[in-house]
Amino acid sequence: MLIFSAPETAEATLLTITANHPLRGVETAPQENPSFRNVKVMEVKGRYTVSGQARVSSGCFYYSVEDGHRVLLQETFMKVNKEAPNWTDFSIILPEMKGRSGKLFLNLYERDDGDGKIIHPYVITIP
Repeated sequence: MLIFSAPETAEATLLTITANHPLRGVETAPQENPSFRNVKVMEVKGRYTVSGQARVSSGCFYYSVEDGHRVLLQETFMKVNKEAPNWTDFSIILPEMKGRSGKLFLNLYERDDGDGKIIHPYVITIP
């Protein structure tokens, strides 16, 4: 379980982030993996903002959101300012997730330049 602390207000709540994603069998999320670190999720009036740092080989990564049963946000491309070996900040504002059932799972990942397979997945549970 990753816990981030920050001042809480009536409108904004910093979430506790876990990575117990049932579809991937992930029991813990590293605080850092080769592509992502310092990832935080902030909820404001039902909308989620995800921020962190990425070190991605092609200067881009992908993200998607699911609820464990359905994909609620299809794979989305995210361009960052710098390529590896540099870490660069990113911020994503997720659209409102209609029809969700329970927790959300945010998937951050890169795709291999050669075969397009997912590499360096980073799964975050959003309660």
